[in-house]
Amino acid sequence: MSGAKISLDKTKSTTKKTKTMYKKGEGVPDFVLLNQITENDFLENLITRHKSDQIYTYIGDVVISSNPFKKMNIYNESDIKNYNGRYKYEMPPHIYALANDAYRAMRQNQEKQCVIISGESGAGKTEASKKIMQFLTFVSKNQSDRGDKIAKMLLESNPLLEAFGNAKTLRNDNSSRFGKYMEMQFDYVGTPSGGKITNYLLEKSRVVGRAQGERNFHIFYQMLKGLNQAKLTELGLNASATSFNYLKNSTCIDVATIDDVADFKAVVKAMETLGLKDEDQNSIWRILASILHIGNITFKELPDQTVGTSSVGVVDQKSLASAAACLKTDVGTLSRSLTYRSINTGVGKRCSVISVPLDNEQAVFSRDALAKALYERLFQWLVGKINQQINNPEKGLVIGILDIYGFEVFEKNSFEQLNINYCNEKLQQLFIELTLKSEQAEYKNEGIEWKDIDYFNNKPICDLIEKRPIGLISLLDEACLIAKSTDQTYLQNIQNNFDKHEYFQSYQSTRDRSIGDGCFRLKHYAGDVTYNVGGFLEKNKDTLFGDLITSMQMSKDPLICSLFPSPKPEDSKKRPETAGSQFRTAINSLISTLLACSPHYVRCIKSNDNKQAGVIDEERVRHQVRYLGLLENVRVRRAGFANRQTYQRFSQRYKMLTKETWPTFKGNPRQATEAILKAHNIPKEEFRMGKTKVFIRSPTTLFYFEEKREAELPRIATLIQKTWRGHCARSRWNQRKAAIKIQLFYRTYRFKKWFRELHRVFNDVKNDPKYGKFTVWPKNPSVLDRAVMLIHRVHNTWRAERMVLALGPSAPAMRQKVLAYDLFKGKKKWNCARLFDADYLEKTTNPNQSKYVIAMQNLFQTYGDTEVLFADYVTKVNPKGVPQKRGVVVTNANIYKHDPKNYKVKKWGTPLADISSISCSPNNDTFVVIHCKAPSRDFVLDVGINGYEAVSEIVTVIVQQVQKLTGIRLTVHFAQQITFNNARPKGSDTQLSFQQSNDPKVDGSQYKKIKSGQATILYK
Repeated sequence: MSGAKISLDKTKSTTKKTKTMYKKGEGVPDFVLLNQITENDFLENLITRHKSDQIYTYIGDVVISSNPFKKMNIYNESDIKNYNGRYKYEMPPHIYALANDAYRAMRQNQEKQCVIISGESGAGKTEASKKIMQFLTFVSKNQSDRGDKIAKMLLESNPLLEAFGNAKTLRNDNSSRFGKYMEMQFDYVGTPSGGKITNYLLEKSRVVGRAQGERNFHIFYQMLKGLNQAKLTELGLNASATSFNYLKNSTCIDVATIDDVADFKAVVKAMETLGLKDEDQNSIWRILASILHIGNITFKELPDQTVGTSSVGVVDQKSLASAAACLKTDVGTLSRSLTYRSINTGVGKRCSVISVPLDNEQAVFSRDALAKALYERLFQWLVGKINQQINNPEKGLVIGILDIYGFEVFEKNSFEQLNINYCNEKLQQLFIELTLKSEQAEYKNEGIEWKDIDYFNNKPICDLIEKRPIGLISLLDEACLIAKSTDQTYLQNIQNNFDKHEYFQSYQSTRDRSIGDGCFRLKHYAGDVTYNVGGFLEKNKDTLFGDLITSMQMSKDPLICSLFPSPKPEDSKKRPETAGSQFRTAINSLISTLLACSPHYVRCIKSNDNKQAGVIDEERVRHQVRYLGLLENVRVRRAGFANRQTYQRFSQRYKMLTKETWPTFKGNPRQATEAILKAHNIPKEEFRMGKTKVFIRSPTTLFYFEEKREAELPRIATLIQKTWRGHCARSRWNQRKAAIKIQLFYRTYRFKKWFRELHRVFNDVKNDPKYGKFTVWPKNPSVLDRAVMLIHRVHNTWRAERMVLALGPSAPAMRQKVLAYDLFKGKKKWNCARLFDADYLEKTTNPNQSKYVIAMQNLFQTYGDTEVLFADYVTKVNPKGVPQKRGVVVTNANIYKHDPKNYKVKKWGTPLADISSISCSPNNDTFVVIHCKAPSRDFVLDVGINGYEAVSEIVTVIVQQVQKLTGIRLTVHFAQQITFNNARPKGSDTQLSFQQSNDPKVDGSQYKKIKSGQATILYK
């Protein structure tokens, strides 16, 4: 291809990366690169790659996946990392490459993406969808806690939905028996923000019956093997699946490739991750158990003696009772709802309800209808519950993954197969529209030279099934409205309408006995399918008798009641929509959703019908290649163009790659596109210029532009950042200068206004008796907080000076109180209101006053002291630890101890200058320890024996006088333990502790010697 020139000329790495995809014996990785486009060449390449375990091959952007029927070691975390952020041509074909393209396109283009996975049953569609989800959740996680949580719940939804929606069929051990469209929601940076699951046409008939060799839904077998014996007993179950008619009637219980016990554990884990509470899980097990019990209910005819007619009764009462217990409903009500049907007769006031007994066939139909309804509504509830946990109502980016049942052909094909194959026809039509028809039409509309390529258009088949008013579904709905219609009259009607239709056949029109009397044949794109009309009307009506609904509404289980809501008044008069119409509406809605997204395709090929690894059935594969239109897809892709973009979009995306178009271009978008292509020497055969779009032939050319753009973006980002930051900095500077000037003028105005108000308030403060103590200051601007604090200090200093000057002789006492406040505030309780009287022994209350006065006169003459600062009776602790009453006198120079009887000085005075510190406790005791320098001994005094608090006074007096004599302020310690030394001579220390006592014998504070070196003070 000419595109190879681009990679060789423009990139050094592309050629090397592409060569790694070609290995001898592995075939061509892209069918577009085949030398000859023939069916045999296509098959030979597909078979070669399959046998060499290369199960993925491209057709341009489409991934072809062949089912290997074995585990492949190509889905590890390292493989995801290798494909993350890489272009397709850089790595061998892989489904991860397609997932990476979808994720990149979503983030780059900010557009919704979808992955459409198609193929017949057993081709590997479900596994493909799981691998895509695995890749997307891995590469987008670790960006936020919410994103990680959503990613985990999206992955955990898979085992839960597979258990309830998948089953073993003849063609596939894990066949999806419902359609699923999983929307993964992302925010603008690509972090998972939510998800939504839409399900289509659950094959609920499988609950009550299926072909021989197939199984019911996985969850039944998982539950019987996974629940513990106590729980099984509670539900009335046993672990043997052969005990239940709904499980044993197809003679397939165990499957070699399925581990029901391990899968059950995965289901329980998924339920917990998705927020299903224990009561919800218990309700789920009860509903599933009830279905198994309902399947064991049998009936027998009972003669009715009153009217001579017959009715039926339940044979197996144990199964009936077990079902009622699991459903938490009344046994009698359930029994009657299975054997009778209520019918309304008359209208208005004459309306009455009569109960009509059912015959055996009708009772079996009613029983099976209830089982199917329970399972289907439980499945819908489960999907809704998952959506509640993961759905994000905010609109954002989406990658949708469509995993829907494949084309089915069985020995007996019924209503379900018609719907499934109709769905596949619609998806094939979508593929044709988007990849073949619309692509060729676009080339013509854009004026691009093009030679038409023939392909099979299945639109007539789609119209045959869905067209209104004459289509298979519409005629089936019409038949359901007519009371006397039967399956045979419906067949006769469609034969009359489509007898000459190109894609419709019946025995009446062809006389082909292989069709059968009660059948018709449709020529689908995937092959001819013969449908048996037996049961079409009943399945389309999807009838569930009202008696059954009523019995479920009587359940005491809230979940079961919610599964059978009463119809809304506005809906009661509407005719219920049939199953076929509902499915047609859902499929058309799905097609509309897919058309709103950019599609990515995975076409799955089933290698053989026996599910054997290493085996490929050439004829089966050839048939699939034909009906999937893969050869036509290759021809269109090879003759066409890999990418097309409007001139506006192309020029905007790549304009930074040339100086002529960057940053602005004066011409129109087409001229800009031509300039970009010319500047990079792109050969003319590599592109075509249409009327509104440029068409790029080779993906390599597009990758070349993308790589150049990614290399250029950092430089542009830096330039934009530099320019923007410069602009922002200049703008901020200009704004700052303007703001500063405005602030300056405004602050000046506010300052002046505040100072004028302050001057007015304090104008006459000197005449205020309190000197402005209670004057309310005007509220100041916050910027003046520090200045106002300084002004407050100035005012307080001035006010204090004025008040002190006004004190006169009481000024010294005030200074003492201020000092005491400073020493004791917050450290020890003291009496601030008590007057410091200093010399308490000179008072007339002292009976030895005269002796004291004479003694002081002698003391002053002998020692030269001039002033008594404190004198009072105290209890002094002597060196032996014995408390003694003494008179203590603190003069201007010394501390003296007197005998309280004759006031003789004991020993000699202790100079105040020898005091080193003072200690008190923070408690309510009245002891003071005065520490002295050696050789002087420490004083231990109780100054509270006179009934008033004197600790603060003696401490304040000593601190004040020592500072006056020495210039040093003594340290006053407040501690729970005090060490002192009053030994004679000064020797070992004593540890003094304090203890509160409730002993009535303890009065005030009491010194108590414990043992040598330890003493305690007891206090109230």
